[in-house]
Amino acid sequence: MTLPTARTPRAGEPLSSARGTPPGPRLGRDLLRGDRARLALAAVLSLTSAAAGLAGPWLAMGVADALTRHAPITRHAVGMSVAVLGAAVLQAVCGWLLAGVGERAVLRLRRRAMDHVLRLPLRTVRDEGAGGLTARVTSDAALLRILVETGLVHLPVALIATAATLTAMAVLDPVLTAIAAGAFCLTGVCVGLMTARMKHLAGAQQRALGRLAQGLTAHLTALVTVKACRYEDTAGRKLGHAAADVRAACLPASRLQCLLGPVVSLGQQVAVLAVALAAGQRIAHGELSLASFSGFFLYLLHLSSPVAVAAVGVGHLQSGLAARRRFDHLFALPAETDRTAPPTPRPARPATAAVVFHQVSFAHPGGRPVLDRVSFHVPATGLTALVGPSGAGKSTVLTLINRLAQPDRGEIRVLGRPAGDWPLGELRRRTAYVDQRSTLVEGTIRENLRLGLTQPADDEELLDVLETVGLRETVLALPRGLGTPLGRAQDLSGGQRQRLAVARALLAASDIVLLDEPHSQLDGVSAQRVALAVDRLAATRCVIVTSHRLSTVRNARHVILLDGDGAVVTGSHEHLLTTSGRYRALLGGGAMSRP
Repeated sequence: MTLPTARTPRAGEPLSSARGTPPGPRLGRDLLRGDRARLALAAVLSLTSAAAGLAGPWLAMGVADALTRHAPITRHAVGMSVAVLGAAVLQAVCGWLLAGVGERAVLRLRRRAMDHVLRLPLRTVRDEGAGGLTARVTSDAALLRILVETGLVHLPVALIATAATLTAMAVLDPVLTAIAAGAFCLTGVCVGLMTARMKHLAGAQQRALGRLAQGLTAHLTALVTVKACRYEDTAGRKLGHAAADVRAACLPASRLQCLLGPVVSLGQQVAVLAVALAAGQRIAHGELSLASFSGFFLYLLHLSSPVAVAAVGVGHLQSGLAARRRFDHLFALPAETDRTAPPTPRPARPATAAVVFHQVSFAHPGGRPVLDRVSFHVPATGLTALVGPSGAGKSTVLTLINRLAQPDRGEIRVLGRPAGDWPLGELRRRTAYVDQRSTLVEGTIRENLRLGLTQPADDEELLDVLETVGLRETVLALPRGLGTPLGRAQDLSGGQRQRLAVARALLAASDIVLLDEPHSQLDGVSAQRVALAVDRLAATRCVIVTSHRLSTVRNARHVILLDGDGAVVTGSHEHLLTTSGRYRALLGGGAMSRP
C-alpha cells in the first residue's frame, strides 16, 4: 500500500523533471520511517489480544464441563478471567501504540505535502485552489491515519481472528459451523454491496469538502471587500450551498456506515437462532454435549466482534483510499525544479543587457496571448520603465524573468544566460522581486525584511533601510518594534506594506530588481523617497519598474512600451515622445498619473 511517486512529465514540460519532482511518500518506507518496530509490536499485541479472546470460550467450556461433573472450577475460572483481562489490556496498549504511529505518519505526510505544495508553480496552485490544497493537508491527511491503522493492523487481525474463530467452531461441531457461516455469508454479501457503494461516495465526499474549503478560504482572503460591499449575506448563502453539497455527499456514506453495525448484528441474530434450533436437536440425539454447546455458543457471540471490525474497517479503508488517491494527484503535480549543477564562479554581469526577450509568447490557459512574439532587451544597469495599457503583460514580463511563470515559446536570457539554464534558487537570488500587491508573509517585520537574504542583516541595517523608505519612526513606534508580527491583530497600511516590501528588495544583493507598481499606494512624499532609493539602486544595478507614474517614466534611462498586440517600442522617454504615437496616446489618455 503506497503513495506512488510523482508522474514522469510529458515532453516539453519546462517546470519539472522526473529527477526534480519530489516523489510521493511510500507508507512502508517514508511515512512509517522509525515506527515500523512499533507498528510490528502493535500488530503482535493485537494478534495476542485476539488469541486471548479466543481462549476465553474454550476455558469457559472447561468451566461448564467441571460444573456438570461437580468438579472444582477455580483453575478454569481464573484462566478465563486472565484471558479476558489480558485481551482488554493488550488491546489498549495496541491502540496506544497505533495512535502514536498514526499521528507521526500524518505529521510526516503533512510536512512532505506542504513542502511539495510550496514548490508547485503559481499556475498549478491557482488551478487547484488554495482551499482545496489546504483540505488535503488537513482533513485528507487525517484520513491517512485510518488507512495506516485499519489497513495495516485492525483489518488483517480481524480477518485472522474471524478465520480462527470459525476454525475453533468447526472443531467443536462442523454442522453448526456451516449453519452459522451460511447466516454470516448473507451478511457478508450485504456488507460487500454497501462498502462498494461507500468507495464511490468517499471520493465525492472529499471533493465536496475541498470545494467548501476553497470557497471559505477565498472569501476570508477577500473579507475586506466582502464587508465593504455588504456581501456577507450572499457569501454566506454561497458557502451554505457548498456546505449543503458536503452534507449531500457525506450523508449517504454516513448512513451506510451506520447500517453496517445493525446488518452485522442481524446476521448474528439469525445465526444464533438457526444454531439454537439445530443445536437442540443435536443435543437431544446425543451428538453434542452441553459443555461443547456452551463453548460453541460463546464462540458464535465472539464472532460478531471481528466480523464487525472487518465490516467497519472496510468502510474506513474506502475513505482512507479516497484520501490516498487525492494525495496521489497532489504528488503527481510537477513541482518547480531547482536542478543541481556543479559549482561555478559567479558570472560576470553582462556589459550590454541584463535581460533579453526574443520572440517570447505567453497565454493563460484557455485565453488569448498576453504576450505574442515579444522581443526587447533591458540594459545591465539603470532604471528601465515597463509601460503599456492594462492587460498588456507588464506584470507577466516580471514573472517570466524569475521563472514564476514559463513562456509558451521564445527565449529569455538573464544576465547573459538562458533563464531555463539557471538553477532556480540561484536565479531568484540574482533577481529581487516585489509583486503588485507588495505581499508580505505572516511573521514579524524583522522576518519580512530578512526574507531571501543570504547573510542576515542586523537590526541597525534593517532600521537604516527603513529610514530610506520613511518607515523607521513608524516601526519604532510599534509595541515590539522590528519584532512586531504582521498579518493578524496588528498590521501596516497598504502604503506602509508597499514601502516595507521595497525596503526588502533594497536589502537584497541582487543584480536585477523587479518592482511591480511600487508607488501605487504611496502619497507624494513617500513616493519621492522610494523613487530616490530606487534611483540610487539603479546606479549600479538593473532595476525594472512597471509604473503608471509619469515621474518614474521620465527618470527612467530606458522605456519599454508594450501595446498589447505584440508590438514593442523601446527608447528613452524623450525619444518615444517624438517617435511613437502610441506612447503619446498612452500619456495623453490619462493612463499615466502625475506625481
